[in-house]
Amino acid sequence: MLLRAQLYRWLLFTATELEQPLWRIARHTFIYPEELRLPAEIPLARQDFTSMAVVLENHLLDRQFVVGEHVTVADFVLAYTLDWANEVQLLATFPTLVDYMERMYKRPKASGRIAAALASLNQTSQ
Repeated sequence: MLLRAQLYRWLLFTATELEQPLWRIARHTFIYPEELRLPAEIPLARQDFTSMAVVLENHLLDRQFVVGEHVTVADFVLAYTLDWANEVQLLATFPTLVDYMERMYKRPKASGRIAAALASLNQTSQ
C-alpha cells in the first residue's frame, strides 16, 4: 500500500507542480489569442517549474525510478512531462532529470514520441 501511495504522490506532483507551469507557458506563448497573452506570466511559470524541479532532482539523485525498484506509470507520466520541459529549455540545470529522461527514452518499449525526442537530442548535440 505504501508504494501505491507514493505512486499517487508523484503522479499528482507531476501534474500539479511540473505540468501546470508548462501549461501556463504554452497558454501565454501560443494557445491564447495574442490579446489575452500575458508575457509576464512566462518567467513566473518558468520559476514555478524550476523550484519544483529542484525537489524532483533531489528525489531522483540515487534512484532509477520515481517509486520503487521497477518502472511504473509515474515514470511514464514524468518522462513525458520532462520531455515537454526540455522542449522549452527548462532542464539545462538539472542533470539528474536529464539523465532520468534519457533512460526512459532508451527503454525498449518507449513510445515513438520519446524515441523520436531522443533522436532529436542526439542530432542537436553533434
